[in-house]
Amino acid sequence: MRLTSPLWYLAAVAIALGGSITGTAIAAGAWDGVRSATISPATAPVDAAGRTLAIFTDQPQEGREITCTTRPADQPEAAGDEVKAAALDIVVEQRGTDWHLLALRPEGKDGVTVSCLPSDGQVDTALYGFAVVDGFESADRGATIGTLALGAAFVLAGLVFWHRRRAHQAEE
Repeated sequence: MRLTSPLWYLAAVAIALGGSITGTAIAAGAWDGVRSATISPATAPVDAAGRTLAIFTDQPQEGREITCTTRPADQPEAAGDEVKAAALDIVVEQRGTDWHLLALRPEGKDGVTVSCLPSDGQVDTALYGFAVVDGFESADRGATIGTLALGAAFVLAGLVFWHRRRAHQAEE
């Protein structure tokens, strides 16, 4: 098959767009578990091994940095592991309270407690809670699909360019 038609460039664009759309849809579906999560008070120990730990607050505080950490429940003096801030602001309504996603750890651990503190050291009246979520690993699959499709589109476009150039050189 000769890739000399300029329409092959359109096929490369279609592959990139199709892969991007498919990957985005799969990655967005990973957040469904977070949106439908049952939130527990942050004072309870967490068992989240092999699942995702999502941390919520009832009062989003714009312009104020809140750092959430996890530490072993049986070692309250241990240094905490910081939980990465969430990329999206997802709101979960539960029993009349709007809970806002604050932080997310894709790989949770068993037997830990969650604590969240403002970096400015001021009084914090917000409540914090957590949810253990299944199925979040599909977010990585969506990103992989999008990346592979983009790579395939670039390879196809490069091959088309190379074949067209060789065909034009052969004509001269």
